[in-house]
Formats: sequence, C-alpha cells, structure tokens
Amino acid sequence: MFAASAALVLGGAGLGTAAAAGAGEDGVAAPAAAACNSAAVSGRTVSGALPAAQVREELGGLTAQHRAQYGGSGSGIAGKGPLGVRATAVKPLLDIHPAQGTSFKSLSGADGSCATQSVSTTLTVHDSGTTIYTPTMYPPGGSCVELVTVYTRSVRSVSAWDWCRSVNFAASVPIDSNFLTTYTGGSGAYTGRVIRTNAANNTWSAALWNYSTGRWDTLFTQSGTNQSGRTDGWDIEELYSTVGSNGQASSCTDMAGLTFESSGISVRVNGTWSAATSANSDTHYDSGAGAFYCPTRSYQMVTPYTHWKAVG
Repeated sequence: MFAASAALVLGGAGLGTAAAAGAGEDGVAAPAAAACNSAAVSGRTVSGALPAAQVREELGGLTAQHRAQYGGSGSGIAGKGPLGVRATAVKPLLDIHPAQGTSFKSLSGADGSCATQSVSTTLTVHDSGTTIYTPTMYPPGGSCVELVTVYTRSVRSVSAWDWCRSVNFAASVPIDSNFLTTYTGGSGAYTGRVIRTNAANNTWSAALWNYSTGRWDTLFTQSGTNQSGRTDGWDIEELYSTVGSNGQASSCTDMAGLTFESSGISVRVNGTWSAATSANSDTHYDSGAGAFYCPTRSYQMVTPYTHWKAVG
C-alpha cells in the first residue's frame, strides 16, 4: 500500500478450491474477467462501509507510524519507499518492507486496473509493528485512489487510500459475514477495480463487485492532483514487519498456512481493458523470498502477469 511509493481467506485453507463458488479452472474465483469492463454501476456505496470518523480512528494511526518509521516528512510521501529494502537496522530487531506481485508500467492513457483478490478471516496480527497489505492494488496513470486489503492487530478490512488530498486512508469496509456474502459470494475473494471516471479533474473511483446484484458498489471517489508523483502502479503483497533475534519476521507466524493471491489482473488504457502482460506490466516491485524473513513462505507468479500466489 505505501508502495514505494503503499489485506481474508475462508477458513485456514486459503483462496480457491475447485469447489469454491464461482471458481475458475485454476481454482480461483473468477468474476473478474466478466465484471471488470462492466458498466453496471449500482449508484450505491459499499454495504457495511464505515463512517469517515471510524476510518480515521481505526486506520489513521498507520500513517504516522509508517511516515515516522520510513523517514517521511510533511506529507510523508518521500519516505514511502522503495519497496524491498531494509528501512532501519536496530539490533536485535530489523524493520522490513518487502513486496511481491505484478507492477504496472507507466503508460500514456492508463486509467484503471482490476483484479480478484483473496481475503482471510483467520489472519491474526500479533505484533503492533506489523501491518500487512495483501493484496493492494494501485492503477497506473496518476490515480487518486489505491484499493488496499488491510490486516493489523485490530483491523481486517478492504480500504481505500487517498493519494490526492488527505494522503491517508479515507474509506473502509470490514471483512465480516456481510462482506463475504455480498462481495465474495462464498468464493473467498472479492473483485475490485479502480478507474478514472473524469479525466478533466482527475477523478478516480474504487468499487467492489456485488455478487448479489451483479453491479459495482462504490467504496471511495476522489479527484485532484496525485501527491505521490507516480504514474506507474502495482498489484502486490506488501508488508511492514520486524524481524526478531530468531531471524524470522513476526508476520511469518501470522501468515503461516494461509494463501494470498490475486488473479484476473487487468489494466485499462484509454478506456479499453486488457489482461496484464509484458506490454503493460512487469515485476519491478518483486523482492526476493529472503526479504520476507520467513522460511516457510513460498511465492509463485502463476500466470505472468495476471495471477500471483503467496503461501505462508
């Protein structure tokens, strides 16, 4: 989420078994291909979305935490990266900020991205210094909005980060039974997209596909000037964690046995959707496996660049 710029799985088995509702041939829930280019917008906000004051209360503290930890000042943007580097080394703890997944190239006319993202109701973060964003998606083109799946000690949510005005989390919906029914349809994954809806004032909107209505519900809309200065993007697993004296990240225990993935990753350029390919994507943000300080973790780019998977 704070990609150089920045997250739930049903039961403990992870996203996608062949028996999952809406599962595709590879076992991943697959409404994305049909939904991404759909013009069926409900005109409604996401069901269960929190009031703005509660969003600030639950997620606002993450901004100060990461800005302080990674050297940001003012808006804090300068201190947000790059991904995959060690931010500070204070023995016996090491702060890490690795990521892996698909990165979107900076392209003229880029105006959106879409993917089906796994969710988990069993991931429990134990350490206050750990924040997990997986997956987090930010379209190329200078977007005002990033769509982030967030896990902290007290939060499991799908949230929207405002890159144009507050430079903070601005909207959020908890991953609860209502969310799972409405936005995953029992599949263990939601389909989300972020698109530019007005080029003149750079308005971007994040929406979730409603399985019950077959329409897009809006989570957050913002317009203005992108404060990150970036025109590239990403769909990645990203985390902030500490590494203990045992050489393992605290996030390693939290994520043990769980699978996180993103599939059906696509990019919109000049209003036309295309699957993520080498023409519009790469693996610029990929950290090596060792950067996660987790010997049980495995990562696979299942289908470049449309489907990645991280286990444990």
